[in-house]
Amino acid sequence: MPSSLFLDYNAIMEFFARGLAVISCYLIAAISISVLYSKSRGQDIRTSDFAGASGMVRQYGWKVGVSIAVADILKGVLASLPILFFAPEWLWLAPAVAALGHCYPIWHGWVGGQGIAPATGAIYGVDIFTGAVVMTCGLGLMVLHRALKLKPYVKLGSVPFAGVLTLLILLVVAYSRFGTAGVGGTGLLILVMGVRGLQVLRSPPPGSS
Repeated sequence: MPSSLFLDYNAIMEFFARGLAVISCYLIAAISISVLYSKSRGQDIRTSDFAGASGMVRQYGWKVGVSIAVADILKGVLASLPILFFAPEWLWLAPAVAALGHCYPIWHGWVGGQGIAPATGAIYGVDIFTGAVVMTCGLGLMVLHRALKLKPYVKLGSVPFAGVLTLLILLVVAYSRFGTAGVGGTGLLILVMGVRGLQVLRSPPPGSS
């Protein structure tokens, strides 16, 4: 009986440690670099545009926007590390949790960006090869969208267009490399980004009021 209790205690502590790792992933991803940067310039980006790299490009130029995109990708990699080290069995949760933190940041009133860059970084944290495939496909699809001027036909900008198709590609790659665990994690990521995408589409553009 004591040994059974000891085993139960260990199982509870392991589950608790994994839960803390997931929470840590969310809290790191919930630090909005674009909001912090814009506030350092005397403005909250969310009053005039969407938080994230695309909004920063429109408001502050491509150099700032690219810098924010790189920082958000690195943030996603950093956010995946607690799960990688303390809950490796749950590693494929990292992209979805990183996207959740970025889209709904507790530190910034629950209003954040669209989650593409930090999710990509977290995918790199899960598997470098998969991360490289996702980034290459995403960038290629954005270039294709703009080169062919697809917005009037698909009713989506280049970023959400590339994001939707890249998630579908990720689903196939994740299954081929990690089986059902990869599919489950990618499914959660699609759910998070789908909900956020619908909110963005149904909400008036920032600053329109």
